[in-house]
Amino acid sequence: MTTLKLTDGVVEGIPLGERDSYVWDTALPRFGLRVTPAGTRIYLVQFRAKASGGGSRTRRIVIGRHDGDLWSVTKARAAARKLLAPVDLGKDPFADREDDRAARADAAEAKAAAAAAAAHNADARARDAFEKVAERFIDLCLKDSRSGHEVARLIRQGPAKAWTGRHIAEIRRADVADLIDAIRKRSPATARLTYAALRGLFGWCVERDLIAASPCDRLKAPPRPEARDRVLSDDELRAIWRACEGLGHPFGPIIRLLMLTGQRRAEVAGMAWSEIDIQASTWRIPRERTKNGRAHEVDLSAEALAIINAVSRTGDVLFEARRAPARVGAAAGSKVATPGAARGFSATKRRLDELAKLEKMNASWRLHDLRRTAATGMAGMGIAPHVIERILNHVSGVQGGLVGVYQRHEYRVERKAALADWGQRVAAIASGEALPSDMIAPAACGGARAR
Repeated sequence: MTTLKLTDGVVEGIPLGERDSYVWDTALPRFGLRVTPAGTRIYLVQFRAKASGGGSRTRRIVIGRHDGDLWSVTKARAAARKLLAPVDLGKDPFADREDDRAARADAAEAKAAAAAAAAHNADARARDAFEKVAERFIDLCLKDSRSGHEVARLIRQGPAKAWTGRHIAEIRRADVADLIDAIRKRSPATARLTYAALRGLFGWCVERDLIAASPCDRLKAPPRPEARDRVLSDDELRAIWRACEGLGHPFGPIIRLLMLTGQRRAEVAGMAWSEIDIQASTWRIPRERTKNGRAHEVDLSAEALAIINAVSRTGDVLFEARRAPARVGAAAGSKVATPGAARGFSATKRRLDELAKLEKMNASWRLHDLRRTAATGMAGMGIAPHVIERILNHVSGVQGGLVGVYQRHEYRVERKAALADWGQRVAAIASGEALPSDMIAPAACGGARAR
């Protein structure tokens, strides 16, 4: 065993050998230097510590590599004294270091496990977020249902937007009640339909063991709203038609087409040039844009064609939104609306009321009343109910039962004549022309017009 009083000069002058060599300091016992064949000089301490089972064992603790700056003999000797002081008190700094290293390793392992668990929980949370579960329900349970796309629209536009990012199991009865109450203020009918859609969705979640119980349980359904029977008078129709002039594009033409065709608001707002055959005077609405999922052809009257032909072609959608949103219409999950189509009907309705001065008539009405007014007006002209229902693409008792299953006649001739006649009547009302009250359907609909 080589012993020397270590100095920086001595350390740097120790010759290299074929294997590691050790030199121990005479100034501080148990402090020394290991020299490798590659020329690396490493300060260390070596001592004997009591073993846990009795006796003792030799320990070595590395201090650092000699480089003359970070570690010199003086600095290394001072560090050695600190390491050896506990040894003189019967302690084992090597074991303490090993315990500390093991504790840090355990902590790192626990941290990694916690991070992995958090990532797993985040994945599970994202997978079972309400909107993701709702899409799985729609895909598995509603695709083949006749009213499935309308139920999907209600879920996407109401609950999925309100509860985006929330885990399905976090939705409580109070959340459902608050949402239904908010929707009910706008539309009692929509609130009732949304409640029914949620009952089906949460029931499916219980079956799949995604939740323990449905938050709809013990929550009463909203009361059935009274059926609206609002039909606009000729004076009101005239006021609205003339007020459309002040609305301008796109809402003026949209409102007038609602009057003339009797179709739904989103269907007219999303009208596309690719759906229109000007030569045949028809507008074919694809099933993806109809409420009942059935493709529908609308015969265009001369008055409707005049409005359509006056629209400038800038894209496929006739009535484009002034500012295209990031997610609207079909992009937001609706099968009825069209991406980029005009929106903002609430503000438009308020402006229309101002222009038409309907408040002075005490006329509370909705845009959907134009559809009922068209149907009622055609019925008043003597047009048969089954023809009107075909025009509206509406399925009810008239087309139900065996008739709905086996009767596939579309009454195209009657529908075309009815809409042509209705267009003339609306034009006459708008112009202020006096009309007899006993006007009935044309011959094509089984009657003759009386003047």
